[in-house]
Amino acid sequence: MTKGRKPTPTAIKQLRGTVQPCRTNPNEQALDPISKLPYAPRWFSDTAKAIYKTKGEQLRQLGVLTSLDLELFISFCREYADYIDTAAELERIPLTAVMDEKSEQIFKRMSKINRESWDRAKSLASEFGFSPSARAKFARPQTEDPTENDFS
Repeated sequence: MTKGRKPTPTAIKQLRGTVQPCRTNPNEQALDPISKLPYAPRWFSDTAKAIYKTKGEQLRQLGVLTSLDLELFISFCREYADYIDTAAELERIPLTAVMDEKSEQIFKRMSKINRESWDRAKSLASEFGFSPSARAKFARPQTEDPTENDFS
Protein backbone atom coordinates (compact mmCIF):
# COMPACT_ATOMS: atom_id res chain seq x y z
CA MET A 1 0.00 0.00 0.00
CA THR A 2 1.34 3.44 -0.88
CA LYS A 3 1.73 6.38 1.46
CA GLY A 4 -0.60 8.65 -0.47
CA ARG A 5 -0.13 12.30 -1.31
CA LYS A 6 2.47 14.47 0.31
CA PRO A 7 0.85 16.97 2.67
CA THR A 8 0.46 20.42 1.14
CA PRO A 9 1.86 23.27 3.25
CA THR A 10 -0.63 25.86 4.47
CA ALA A 11 1.27 28.66 2.70
CA ILE A 12 0.73 26.92 -0.65
CA LYS A 13 -2.93 26.38 0.18
CA GLN A 14 -3.22 30.12 0.86
CA LEU A 15 -1.61 30.92 -2.50
CA ARG A 16 -4.02 28.53 -4.21
CA GLY A 17 -6.97 30.00 -2.32
CA THR A 18 -8.03 26.59 -0.95
CA VAL A 19 -7.11 26.94 2.73
CA GLN A 20 -9.71 25.59 5.16
CA PRO A 21 -9.22 25.76 8.95
CA CYS A 22 -10.39 22.17 9.41
CA ARG A 23 -7.73 20.91 6.98
CA THR A 24 -4.72 22.81 8.27
CA ASN A 25 -2.05 21.37 10.50
CA PRO A 26 -1.94 23.38 13.75
CA ASN A 27 1.61 22.11 14.45
CA GLU A 28 3.01 23.03 11.04
CA GLN A 29 6.31 24.84 11.09
CA ALA A 30 6.02 28.36 9.72
CA LEU A 31 9.12 29.64 7.98
CA ASP A 32 9.63 33.23 6.95
CA PRO A 33 10.63 33.88 3.35
CA ILE A 34 14.10 35.31 2.86
CA SER A 35 14.28 39.08 2.58
CA LYS A 36 17.50 39.22 0.56
CA LEU A 37 18.90 36.61 -1.79
CA PRO A 38 22.33 35.46 -0.58
CA TYR A 39 25.28 35.53 -2.94
CA ALA A 40 25.56 32.63 -5.36
CA PRO A 41 28.07 29.93 -4.40
CA ARG A 42 31.60 30.72 -5.60
CA TRP A 43 31.93 27.39 -7.39
CA PHE A 44 28.98 28.12 -9.68
CA SER A 45 29.61 28.57 -13.39
CA ASP A 46 28.60 31.86 -15.01
CA THR A 47 25.43 30.22 -16.35
CA ALA A 48 24.47 28.90 -12.91
CA LYS A 49 25.10 32.32 -11.34
CA ALA A 50 22.80 33.97 -13.89
CA ILE A 51 20.06 31.41 -13.23
CA TYR A 52 20.52 31.79 -9.47
CA LYS A 53 20.22 35.56 -9.66
CA THR A 54 17.18 35.76 -11.96
CA LYS A 55 15.11 32.83 -10.68
CA GLY A 56 16.12 33.43 -7.06
CA GLU A 57 14.96 37.02 -7.21
CA GLN A 58 11.65 35.97 -8.78
CA LEU A 59 11.07 33.38 -6.05
CA ARG A 60 12.08 35.86 -3.35
CA GLN A 61 9.59 38.43 -4.63
CA LEU A 62 6.84 35.81 -4.62
CA GLY A 63 7.70 34.95 -1.02
CA VAL A 64 8.26 31.29 -1.84
CA LEU A 65 11.97 30.95 -1.09
CA THR A 66 12.93 30.30 2.55
CA SER A 67 16.31 29.63 4.12
CA LEU A 68 15.59 25.88 4.15
CA ASP A 69 14.85 25.90 0.42
CA LEU A 70 18.21 27.33 -0.60
CA GLU A 71 20.01 23.98 -0.91
CA LEU A 72 17.29 22.60 -3.14
CA PHE A 73 17.29 25.80 -5.18
CA ILE A 74 21.09 25.63 -5.55
CA SER A 75 20.71 22.07 -6.85
CA PHE A 76 18.14 23.27 -9.37
CA CYS A 77 20.45 26.06 -10.58
CA ARG A 78 23.36 23.69 -11.00
CA GLU A 79 21.36 21.06 -12.90
CA TYR A 80 19.71 23.61 -15.16
CA ALA A 81 23.07 25.26 -15.88
CA ASP A 82 24.57 21.84 -16.72
CA TYR A 83 21.68 21.25 -19.12
CA ILE A 84 22.15 24.63 -20.82
CA ASP A 85 25.94 24.30 -21.06
CA THR A 86 25.87 20.76 -22.48
CA ALA A 87 23.10 21.72 -24.90
CA ALA A 88 25.25 24.60 -26.17
CA GLU A 89 28.22 22.25 -26.63
CA LEU A 90 26.09 19.69 -28.45
CA GLU A 91 24.71 22.39 -30.77
CA ARG A 92 28.22 23.12 -32.00
CA ILE A 93 28.59 19.57 -33.33
CA PRO A 94 27.06 19.16 -36.80
CA LEU A 95 24.42 16.45 -37.08
CA THR A 96 26.24 14.88 -40.02
CA ALA A 97 29.68 14.89 -38.37
CA VAL A 98 31.79 11.78 -38.81
CA MET A 99 33.43 10.89 -35.51
CA ASP A 100 36.13 8.51 -34.44
CA GLU A 101 35.44 6.14 -31.56
CA LYS A 102 36.74 8.44 -28.82
CA SER A 103 34.77 11.45 -30.09
CA GLU A 104 31.64 9.34 -30.32
CA GLN A 105 32.06 8.22 -26.70
CA ILE A 106 32.43 11.86 -25.61
CA PHE A 107 29.34 12.82 -27.63
CA LYS A 108 27.29 10.02 -26.05
CA ARG A 109 28.48 10.98 -22.57
CA MET A 110 27.56 14.64 -23.13
CA SER A 111 24.15 13.61 -24.46
CA LYS A 112 23.56 11.46 -21.39
CA ILE A 113 24.61 14.30 -19.05
CA ASN A 114 22.29 16.63 -20.96
CA ARG A 115 19.28 14.30 -20.62
CA GLU A 116 19.92 13.51 -16.96
CA SER A 117 20.46 17.18 -16.07
CA TRP A 118 17.19 18.08 -17.78
CA ASP A 119 15.28 15.36 -15.91
CA ARG A 120 16.68 16.42 -12.54
CA ALA A 121 16.17 20.14 -13.25
CA LYS A 122 12.60 19.52 -14.36
CA SER A 123 11.72 17.58 -11.23
CA LEU A 124 13.30 20.25 -9.01
CA ALA A 125 11.60 23.02 -10.97
CA SER A 126 8.17 21.62 -10.23
CA GLU A 127 8.90 21.98 -6.50
CA PHE A 128 9.23 25.75 -7.01
CA GLY A 129 6.33 26.12 -9.46
CA PHE A 130 8.45 26.75 -12.58
CA SER A 131 6.42 24.52 -14.88
CA PRO A 132 3.02 25.59 -16.26
CA SER A 133 1.26 22.64 -14.62
CA ALA A 134 2.87 23.37 -11.24
CA ARG A 135 2.06 27.08 -11.61
CA ALA A 136 -1.57 26.30 -12.41
CA LYS A 137 -1.97 25.02 -8.86
CA PHE A 138 -1.31 28.51 -7.47
CA ALA A 139 -3.88 31.30 -7.44
CA ARG A 140 -2.77 34.85 -8.06
CA PRO A 141 -3.51 37.08 -5.04
CA GLN A 142 -6.64 39.15 -5.52
CA THR A 143 -6.18 42.91 -5.65
CA GLU A 144 -8.97 45.39 -5.21
CA ASP A 145 -8.82 47.64 -8.25
CA PRO A 146 -11.79 50.04 -8.42
CA THR A 147 -11.56 50.23 -12.23
CA GLU A 148 -12.24 46.47 -12.47
CA ASN A 149 -15.26 46.56 -10.15
CA ASP A 150 -18.56 46.99 -12.03
CA PHE A 151 -20.38 48.09 -8.88
CA SER A 152 -18.16 51.00 -7.83
